[in-house]
Amino acid sequence: MEGTAMRESRNFPRSVCIATPAYEGTCKMSYVESLLPLVIQMMRQNIGIHFTTSKGALVVPGRNLCVDYFLNRTDASHLLFIDNDMSWRATDLMRMLGHSDRDVIAAMCPKKEYDWERIAKIARERPDLPASALPLYGVKQVNNIPVYDDIIEVDGIGTGMMLIRREVFDALRLAHPDWIQGGTGVHKNTVAYFGGVRNTDGISEDLAFCADVRALGKRVYACPWLRIGHTGNHEFVGHPLSTNM
Repeated sequence: MEGTAMRESRNFPRSVCIATPAYEGTCKMSYVESLLPLVIQMMRQNIGIHFTTSKGALVVPGRNLCVDYFLNRTDASHLLFIDNDMSWRATDLMRMLGHSDRDVIAAMCPKKEYDWERIAKIARERPDLPASALPLYGVKQVNNIPVYDDIIEVDGIGTGMMLIRREVFDALRLAHPDWIQGGTGVHKNTVAYFGGVRNTDGISEDLAFCADVRALGKRVYACPWLRIGHTGNHEFVGHPLSTNM
């Protein structure tokens, strides 16, 4: 994945549909605590706000339902995916919204996994670093490209926090009429914009989506300045006999 630095921008969208696929209909408190300040800042910038969610257990159909709501039940200019286990600083995300002229732009979300070897390495090299800061340095970051304090063009990126222009979905629908789904359920006549099964190499639905977008000549960008929390479960193991010092 190669990156190219781009200039700063403040092209706020006319209106945004915030879409949150919510497994079992729940959201993490860190998500809620981040969402409220964001909504306040968006209102101050006169950005129209819509909201939708999906409650199914499967992420891919949930994303497609969110897109269908955005396209057919709102007049919003952009869709903003934010997963229910994310947390962020409102000012960081507002800066991302300032690049709404880009086709697709997203946060570089960390994996819900610690890199213990990196934590040990940082602790040895930075003995002055507070122990409380080690998790920030030890989380497995999406960090295999050069990063700048600016947007970076990338081949693909996750959809955990992603802003997408309405025109992107319009172009995909016109290019792929076979993506319209049949059946009799809630997905009837919706479009399968997300569906990693289309890709024979088994890549995830978010990277498959980016590949589909780029195949139309459109471009995908990342925002490395966003400080993102990705909340999950962590097993804390205790064994006094082996750890007593």
